[in-house]
Amino acid sequence: MSAALKLIETTTLDAELMTGRTGVRITGVAIPEMTDEQVEEVRWLVGEYCVGVFPGQHLEPKQQRDFIARFGKVTVTPGVNMRTEYDMVHKVADRGDPDRPVSGGFHTDTCFVEKPPSFSSLNAIEVPRHGGDTMFCNQYMAYESLSDVMKGWLTGLRLKHVVSGTDRPEECPDPVWHPAVRTHPVTGRKALYVTFADRCIEAEGMTPAEGKNLIDFLYRHSLKDHAMYRHRWQVGDFAMWDNRCALHAAVYDHGEQPRVLYRVMCEGEKPFE
Repeated sequence: MSAALKLIETTTLDAELMTGRTGVRITGVAIPEMTDEQVEEVRWLVGEYCVGVFPGQHLEPKQQRDFIARFGKVTVTPGVNMRTEYDMVHKVADRGDPDRPVSGGFHTDTCFVEKPPSFSSLNAIEVPRHGGDTMFCNQYMAYESLSDVMKGWLTGLRLKHVVSGTDRPEECPDPVWHPAVRTHPVTGRKALYVTFADRCIEAEGMTPAEGKNLIDFLYRHSLKDHAMYRHRWQVGDFAMWDNRCALHAAVYDHGEQPRVLYRVMCEGEKPFE
């Protein structure tokens, strides 16, 4: 049995790997009815395969929030307008715009706080007939495919993360330093921890030019086609991903078609190498 399939074969949940090593589809159980043991299996599955997709759940916002609360303290991005009457639930409602990039940019959520979110989730309420997908990229694979020399250079290196893309930046914390490589507390595996240039701006101990070149290289390296899973949304889909080992990006190619999803996140631990 391959290492990629080992965890799936031993879980009591109905789980199916969606690509070579990234993305797992979980069916056969209603999220509000999950036992504590099943929740722990989800924690391991999403931690190992970076993103889990649960089709046909049709969750109410409170059910989504209550489920994510089983993984940790529910949190929000500082300075963001939640755009919904539901406490701790963020309404994501974006239209495709020909003047915007085809992708929102691969990133890890709310990396500019001391304890970034461990898990983020999206609950599909209204989706386009075509387009508006979300892509995920496996950062274990990004780290593992670096040379031993580069892994050595990154040992002990920290990157500065700053605020971007918030409605009220004055409410956000000061910049923080996180390790360029972090160890996942559940799987014990190492993952590259870098995000797009607006949020990841400096490498500790390097000149601005050196740091920029290194961060640009690491970011490009993190986006391997064979490490990606691309999700096409259906109404009722629930997806959650692990920000400690995954980058994600929305694709704004759906024009004027509506795209409405609810986002809920939970707080993680302070990243460590």
